[in-house]
Amino acid sequence: MSQTTTGRSPSPRPSRRRWPLLAGIGLAVIAVLAVAYTALSPAPTPPTGSSTGVEFTATTLSGQQVDVPGGKPSVVYFFTVNCGTCGPEAQALAQLQQTTPAANFAAVDLDPNETVEDIRGFLDTNQATDLAYAIDTDGRLLSGYQISQIGVAVVLDADGTEVFRGYKPDIAQIQTALTEAGTR
Repeated sequence: MSQTTTGRSPSPRPSRRRWPLLAGIGLAVIAVLAVAYTALSPAPTPPTGSSTGVEFTATTLSGQQVDVPGGKPSVVYFFTVNCGTCGPEAQALAQLQQTTPAANFAAVDLDPNETVEDIRGFLDTNQATDLAYAIDTDGRLLSGYQISQIGVAVVLDADGTEVFRGYKPDIAQIQTALTEAGTR
């Protein structure tokens, strides 16, 4: 009896034409997972008790200068005007500032392309007009405070030592950190 061969050997592997498609799908899945991991990961936290060594001056809309840390506990909030959740957080910080005069509050805009007029509009819209602001035009504050995402608040004691860092923290967390930093 003779066997008839078809010239094909049975193979459980996909054809050679499918490999590029499968490799592309695999890379796309890896890319999506990497983006999701980055977006959902908390901000890196320097060791609590470490000094940032980054001092700066923020300005209120009325022109008042606010030094950070400036010899008193400080809250530094990192935002951009186009951040959808940053407005309510800025508003909450401005309200906390009203009841906590023993601390400095500053909002740092991380987008160097946003203007003073953009920030004025943002603060006005969010009823945070007393909040001092600074624009990080050269990335010095982003780097110095080790910020990897917007919506991060950092609380410093009067010497500039970090006592708290949180991504979208609630006001109770910031109040507790300010108490730890030495406010009364």
